[in-house]
Formats: sequence, structure tokens, C-alpha cells
Amino acid sequence: MADDVKEFFEAYSASFRNGPSAVAEFYYEPCITARMGATRLNLTRRDTEEFFGKVLETYRSKGWADGAGAMLSLESHSIGTSSVIATVRWVYNDAAGKSLWEWTFSYNLYKSDGQWKILLQTMHDA
Repeated sequence: MADDVKEFFEAYSASFRNGPSAVAEFYYEPCITARMGATRLNLTRRDTEEFFGKVLETYRSKGWADGAGAMLSLESHSIGTSSVIATVRWVYNDAAGKSLWEWTFSYNLYKSDGQWKILLQTMHDA
């Protein structure tokens, strides 16, 4: 299971280069995002796309240019036959590969129709 979770997050990171619609493909609606003291319920795919459109704008305004970031670490634990909790430490880089910032997120994943999807994303606020 660990290998397919790692592959999931590698593909998730790469999807950020292709815009909010590509990122939204990794989420199961409804889903919840929690970051920087705010939670958001995304009821539809459109809600998820809108959310990540704003996230991408913010990242770009800070000089980001490298997918969701590179995985510095991944820890995952099965919580049933179709569920995983994963914690990922990401580094976000500029176009030259210089580290701009690092963040840690935890994700509740659920396997539906043979594919992992994110149900809940929680940023580890500093």
C-alpha cells in the first residue's frame, strides 16, 4: 500500500503544474480543506477547483514554480481496507530550484473505484 500512496502523492504534486482542474481530480467531493486557521467544505468539483485556483495564485505570487512541492517525507498508516492517513512534508521551490518555504499536511485518503482520493486535507499550522 505504501508504494501506491507514494505514487499518488507524486502524481498529486505534478498536477499542480496543470492547474486547478487537474488538482481537483485528486479530491473526492465533498471534501474538507483546513489551513491557516480556516476550514472549507468543498461540496462540488467546481468548489475544489475554485479553492485551488486561489491557492495557485497565492503560491505564484510568492515565486513558486515547482508543482505542489517536492516531498521531503511521507508517512502513511492504513486505517482499514480502503482508508489511509498520510502526512507529507513538502518543500516549495522557485524556478531555479531554491527552497521558498516548507509545509506539512496530513491527508485522509479513501480508495474509491480503485483510486485514492483525498477526503480531508489538514495543514499543520505553525
